[in-house]
Amino acid sequence: MSLRDPKFAETFTGVAKETLAEALANDALLYGQRTQNMFEALIVSLGQYKLLKTEDVGVVHPIGMFTAPDFRVILREGSQWLIEVKNVHDSDPGRQRFRIRKQDYTKLQNYASAMNCPLKLALYWARWRVWTLIDGADLAPADDKLGIDMFKAAQLNDLSRLGDRLIGTTPPLRLRFVADKSKPHSISPTGEVAFTIGEFGVFSGATEITDTTERNIVWIFMQFGDWVCNEPQAIMNGNELEAIEFEWSPKDRPNEGQNFEMIGAISAMFSRFYATQTLGEQGVVQTQTELRPDWLAPLIASEEPSTKLPLWRFIIQPNRQLLPASTGPN
Repeated sequence: MSLRDPKFAETFTGVAKETLAEALANDALLYGQRTQNMFEALIVSLGQYKLLKTEDVGVVHPIGMFTAPDFRVILREGSQWLIEVKNVHDSDPGRQRFRIRKQDYTKLQNYASAMNCPLKLALYWARWRVWTLIDGADLAPADDKLGIDMFKAAQLNDLSRLGDRLIGTTPPLRLRFVADKSKPHSISPTGEVAFTIGEFGVFSGATEITDTTERNIVWIFMQFGDWVCNEPQAIMNGNELEAIEFEWSPKDRPNEGQNFEMIGAISAMFSRFYATQTLGEQGVVQTQTELRPDWLAPLIASEEPSTKLPLWRFIIQPNRQLLPASTGPN
C-alpha cells in the first residue's frame, strides 16, 4: 500500500489497534517485557557498569540463524557480556525450573559467538522475586530442552559483578513521628488524641541516623527489605503523646547475640520497589517506570564507612566447583 494512499493512515491505525489489543491480552508478553525493563532499571540503579545498551533491535541476517540477546553491557573493568533476560514463573514454590528450547538457545549462542562475546542469562524467579545471572553454558539438557533450577542458578549467580549484594544491618530500624509540643497532643476523655507531627527521627538500633544518604538507605530497607513492620507504638508522657513509633525487625534472629541481621539482597529489594510501580490488582499495569540512575549505588560504595548506619555487604561468588563435569548444553 502506498504511503501516499489517502486510506493509508486509517488502515495503519486499524492494524496498530488490533495488534495492541492482542498484546494487552497476552500476559506472558506483558510480564516478559516488564521483566526485561526491570533488569535494565536494576542495572542502571546499581550503577556498576560502563555502558548498557539494548541489543535486540533491528533485523539480523541471515534470517533464522541468529537471535540478538536483550542487552549488551560493558563492565567497569572493560569486559563485556551479552545478556538475555527471562521471566521464570511456577506457582509451586518448590518447583522452580527454567527451560529453553535448544534451537532458541542455539540462535542466541550463534549471535554471541559471532560477536565474540560471552552469553549470560538473567533469570528472574518471579515466585520468589530472586534474580540470578548465569552463563549460557550452565544450562544442562532437560528432556528435549535445556534448563536449570533456581537453587543451582543461585549457586552459580554472577550478579555481584554488576553490583548486587546481600545486606545486613543492626536491628531494629525505627521511624519515630514526634508530636509538636506547641499544639494539642493530650489524650481526650474518650481515649482519642489529635496531634501534629513536629519532626521525625530514623534509628538503627538505639542510634539516630541523621545523614541524608543513610536516611535514604534506611527508607529503602523499611519499604522493601525482608524485615517486618510491627504495630505502631505510642510513646506517652503522662496524659500527653510524645511520639508514634514504627519498628521493623527480622522475623527471626539466626544471628542472636550479634549486632546485625540480614535484611535482603539489593536486587530483591529493587524487585519489590518495581512491583509497586508496575503491578496492580489486574496484573501488569505498566511494563516500565522511570529510570533512577545510581539510586542504589550508596548501598554498594565502601570507600567511606557509614557514620551511624552499620552496613554489612556480602558479595556472593559463583561456585562452579559444584557443577558436574557433564553440565552444559550440547
